[in-house]
Amino acid sequence: RKKAMSTMTIAELIASGKGKPDPDAEVPQAIRDEIFNELKKNPANRTCFDCTAKNPTWASVTFGTQMCLDCSGIHRRLGVHVSFCRSVLMDKWTYRQIYRAALGGNARAREHWKRCGVDPYQKIESKYSSNTAQQYKRLLEKDVADACSRGLTALPMAQGGSAAAANASAAATASADPFAAYLNGISQP
Repeated sequence: RKKAMSTMTIAELIASGKGKPDPDAEVPQAIRDEIFNELKKNPANRTCFDCTAKNPTWASVTFGTQMCLDCSGIHRRLGVHVSFCRSVLMDKWTYRQIYRAALGGNARAREHWKRCGVDPYQKIESKYSSNTAQQYKRLLEKDVADACSRGLTALPMAQGGSAAAANASAAATASADPFAAYLNGISQP
């Protein structure tokens, strides 16, 4: 008996040959929940990216970070051209948006801000209008473009590892070779 695509897991979608969905298609709720549950295993994603509030339930699609309701309100006041927010529990997501959340994450974003010498907890209005924010968006967009071409197999949780392990590995690589991290942070012309 065939299982409905809306109730399949990431592994089941990949195994059934449906692991490369249209990036702009809506993600089934079961997949959305599986991804955000996996992302919550990373301690950095259990606190708001912009403040110290616990258990964030909102995300900046633009930056792939998770945040609390109060900070999401500030993001919304900045405008969708700066930071587009969605609820991780209630809203519908596209695969492209889910890839941003899964490949971004609070740990990776904090590491980027710190590497650039910027306090990741600085005032939201100035943080997201900075060159550091624009650099991070460009870096994340390259990874998301790759994920769109590879499909669900590009997600850390589809590769047998957790998002927490992938973010920790990326942070370790960046800190182990600061010159490479610096070069990776330079925007390409």
